[in-house]
Amino acid sequence: MTINIGFIIKKVADDQNLSQSQLATLIDDVQQNVGNDYKRTSLKIDRIFQYSKALNHNFLQYYYNEEPYKTFRERENEAFLSEIKELKEQLEDANKTISLQESHIKTQQELIETQRALIVKLKG
Repeated sequence: MTINIGFIIKKVADDQNLSQSQLATLIDDVQQNVGNDYKRTSLKIDRIFQYSKALNHNFLQYYYNEEPYKTFRERENEAFLSEIKELKEQLEDANKTISLQESHIKTQQELIETQRALIVKLKG
């Protein structure tokens, strides 16, 4: 699948009501170059970065389903999911520990109250 990145950039700029001249100012270039970029199906990565920054839009996302980026992204997602799973397990363990500690504290408080009551009875 061919991605027409120039067309996509033009559409995003149009959706933001930005003229070629305004966008050129945002990327510190001239209007003619922006117009030429609109017609291109591919751009250098640093140019895509300029447009992404200027338009606050992730233009790289359109390449995520293309190889090798698709595989890279899948690997990253798998790594993130694995890390999330591990963190969830650690959180569950921490919550169990907290629950046990709270139960232990409650038992200790009850013991202290019982001992206080016994001391009062023994004194009185």
